[in-house]
Amino acid sequence: MLKLSFPSVARGWAQLPAASTSKVLAVTCSRKLSTDDGYIHRSLVPTEHYQKSLPRLPIPKLEDTCSRYLAALEPILTTSEYKDSEKIVNEFLNGQGKELQAHLVAADKQNKNSSFIHQPWTEVYQMDRRPVVLNHNPFLGFVDDPDPTQNTQLNRTTNLILSSLRFYRTYRAGLLEPDIYHMNPAKSDSDRFKKLIRYVPKSLSWYGAYLAKAFPLDMRQYPYLFQSTRVPKRGKDENRRYPDSKHIVVIHKGHFYSIDALDSNGDMLDGGVIKSSLAQILEDPREVNFNSIGYFTSMNRDSWADIRDELESLNPELIHKIDSSMFVLCLDEYDVAKRAPGTEISVADAIPLIKNGLHGEAYNRWFDKCFNMIVTKNGKGSIHFEHSWGDGVSVLRYFNEIYKDSIAKHHVGPTEGGSAVKLDPELSPNLIQALENARGDFEKVKNSFVLDVMKFEGFGKNDLRKLKVSPDSICQLSFQMANWRFKREFVGSYESCSTAAFKYGRTETIRPCTKETKACSIAFDKENPAQLDEMSELLSACSKKHNKLTKEAAMGAGFDRHLFALKFLNNKLNGAPLPIFEDPNHAKLNYIILSTSTLVSPALEVGGFAAVVPDGLGIGYAMFDDWFGTQASYYPPGNDGSEFIKELTGVCEDLKTVLNGKSFKEPRQV
Repeated sequence: MLKLSFPSVARGWAQLPAASTSKVLAVTCSRKLSTDDGYIHRSLVPTEHYQKSLPRLPIPKLEDTCSRYLAALEPILTTSEYKDSEKIVNEFLNGQGKELQAHLVAADKQNKNSSFIHQPWTEVYQMDRRPVVLNHNPFLGFVDDPDPTQNTQLNRTTNLILSSLRFYRTYRAGLLEPDIYHMNPAKSDSDRFKKLIRYVPKSLSWYGAYLAKAFPLDMRQYPYLFQSTRVPKRGKDENRRYPDSKHIVVIHKGHFYSIDALDSNGDMLDGGVIKSSLAQILEDPREVNFNSIGYFTSMNRDSWADIRDELESLNPELIHKIDSSMFVLCLDEYDVAKRAPGTEISVADAIPLIKNGLHGEAYNRWFDKCFNMIVTKNGKGSIHFEHSWGDGVSVLRYFNEIYKDSIAKHHVGPTEGGSAVKLDPELSPNLIQALENARGDFEKVKNSFVLDVMKFEGFGKNDLRKLKVSPDSICQLSFQMANWRFKREFVGSYESCSTAAFKYGRTETIRPCTKETKACSIAFDKENPAQLDEMSELLSACSKKHNKLTKEAAMGAGFDRHLFALKFLNNKLNGAPLPIFEDPNHAKLNYIILSTSTLVSPALEVGGFAAVVPDGLGIGYAMFDDWFGTQASYYPPGNDGSEFIKELTGVCEDLKTVLNGKSFKEPRQV
C-alpha cells in the first residue's frame, strides 16, 4: 500500500474509552432518528481540560536566532556571500534587532491569551494573493474500507458523513479525547491517570500531565475545522465561522445542492435520510456544468474578491449557503485508481489519485471551504483543506477518527425520507466571461502540474533504528544528496514541524540543508566517494544534527518564525526596510526549492501538496517499517521531478550500501 505525505508532528493517540452504557441509552431515547448515540467516543477527560494551562510559545533569545539563522545560511552560500550576511546579521543583533526584540517581548506580555506568531502567521496566508489551490491547500486520501461492499460512492460517502457528524458532535459536547503526545503511554494513557487528571483544576492540569510525561497539544484551531470558510477580500482575505449551521453543500457534476445533516436540536439525522439525499443528487440526470462557479475559487485572490462581490449581490442566499455549510462534499463523476478489492495501490495509480485530491476538476470543488470531502465514483475518499485557518494537527485527528469510525459503523438501514435542494446561481454576462477566464487559467495550471513517485524497498524504519540513525534524518539527507547530484547546488529547504505543544502554536521550520548534509552529499559523490569510515561518521553526524534541529523546532526554539515576527512587527511600526531582510541571501534562504513534509497514518493511503515555487519540488514522503515512499511535484520546465526521483533512487541504493558496512567504488547507474 503506497502511503505518502503530509505536514504533521509526531504524536501518540490515546486508546479511546468505551462509552457509558447508561448514558448512551439515555441519549438514544431522547432522539427521534439516531441509529447510535451520535458520538465517536466519550472521553474521561473533557476535551479542553488542558487548554487553560498550556505553556506559552517562547520567544527565542535574539542572539540564538541570529546564530541559527547564520548556520542555515552557511551551506547554501559562498564564503564571500556568507561573510556579507554575517556582517549584516551582527549589525542587526547589536542595533535595530534589540529594539524590535524589546517591542516583541512587550507586546507578547500584553497578549497572554495568544502567541507572538499567531496573528502574523495567519495574516501571511490571508494576504497571499496567489490562488489557494496548489499554492497552499494540501490533501489526505483515505485507505479503502476493508469491506469491499462499502466502497461504492453512495455507501462510502454516507459512512464518512455520519462519522464526520459524530466527530463534530463529540467535539462540541466536550467529549473528544484531548490531543496529547505520550512519552510513557503505559502511565499517562490509562483510565487510572485520566480519572485522576480530570479532577485537577484546569489552571494546573498541564503540569499534572507533564509529571506523567504527557504533553497536551493546543486545540484552539478545532472550531474552524467545521462551519468555516475563507472569504476573498482585496489585499487580505478573512476567515468566517458559522457555528450554528446544520447543512452540507454538495457538488456533483458542477451543480450545487444543500442537504440537511443535523436537526434543529443539533442531533444527527438518520443515516437513511442522509443517504436518500445523496442518492437523489447522484441520480440527477443533468450533464456536467462546465460553467460552475467553483472555478472562481481557483482564481487570484484579488480577482476573485472583485468577482465575488457581483456574484454575491446576484445570489446572496446561495453564497451564504456555501459559506455557512458544515463542509463541502464533492461527488466526482469519474473513477480514480480503480483496482480489484484488497489489492495494493500501484505507483502508477498513486499519481492520478494524488492529483485528484490536490486539484481535481475545479468545477466540482469549492477551494475556499474549511475542507472539501471528495469521493470519486469508485468510492475513493479524501480530504482537501484550506490552510489559513490552521495546520495539519486538527485535520489529521479528524481524518484518523472518522476513518476508524466509518469502517466500524456502517449504515445498513433503509434509504428514505431525504431531500436535496438545488442551488442554481444566476450569472451576469460579466460573470460568465470571468468564469470562462478562470476556467482557462485553472486548466493551464492543472495541466502544467506534474508528479513522480518512488517506492524504495531497500530499507525502512526498522533497519535504520537498528543502525542507530534517525529515519527522518536519512530521508532528509537523501533529498539533499539527490538534489546535489542532479543540480550540483545546495538550496533553500524546508521541513514542517508543529508547535502545537504551546498555546496558539502554529508551525516552525526545520532547515534540512546543513553543513553536515552538505559534507555528506559531497562525500557520497558518485564520481569520487570518500572512504567508508568517513561516510559512516558523516551519516551519524547528520542524524545527530537533524535530531537537534527537530527538537529545537518542536520546542519553539527555531529561528524562522521569530525572524518572521520581527519583520512583521517592523513593518507595522515604521515600514522602513531593514538590511537583514533586504539581504539577497535572506531571500535565497527563503526561496524554498525543496519543500518537504511527512506523515504516516494507518488511515492514509496517499496525500500531498504542491511545489511552492515555479522551479521547486514539493516532496512528500513517508518512512515505513521496511520501505521508503516519496513523491515529487513540480512545474516543468522549472524543475524535473522525474530526474530527481532517478537520482534519489540511486542515493538510496548508495545509502543502503554504506549503512550495511560496505563501500562503493564505481559510479552507480541512475
